[in-house]
Amino acid sequence: MTGSILWPFIIFFSRILDVSLGTIRVRMIVQRNRFLAALIGFFEVFIFILIVSKVIQNIGNIINVVAYALGFATGNLVGITISERMSRPILNVNILSREKWKEIEEALRNAGFGVTRLPAFGKEGMASLLNVVISAKSLPRLREIVYSIDPKAFMFAQPVESLRGGYVYGIKSKI
Repeated sequence: MTGSILWPFIIFFSRILDVSLGTIRVRMIVQRNRFLAALIGFFEVFIFILIVSKVIQNIGNIINVVAYALGFATGNLVGITISERMSRPILNVNILSREKWKEIEEALRNAGFGVTRLPAFGKEGMASLLNVVISAKSLPRLREIVYSIDPKAFMFAQPVESLRGGYVYGIKSKI
């Protein structure tokens, strides 16, 4: 009797673990960490095979099937959360302002952001392009500063794959 009550919990938590490992494994593949990805993949599949075989042995046990499905869904949430905490996303933000670039540049520098200014030429004439590299968590603060000065500013951000040298706002040390 105890085993039949315990199995849905084992299935649920095992699926959380193996799906979370799968999410982390994919991150390791993207980061080209082959050995760690292979090692994580071993444990992910090991757990998966043990649990899926238990569910299939008694496919009529709806509680085990529901525990399996809930574990999968929860594992996705947990895996994404872990993956986000493992990463320190860096963004390259470009800000285009025709009239208030000086004020934006000064305000950003005063707030501690590193800013590179480039001349820009658009359909409506001369402008300035401000380039700022920041941690993703700093983006709301940057937006707040820029749009409080120039609500018409054009701003876009792109993820940065690799860095060497320079200053990144929101990261404790120079890279």
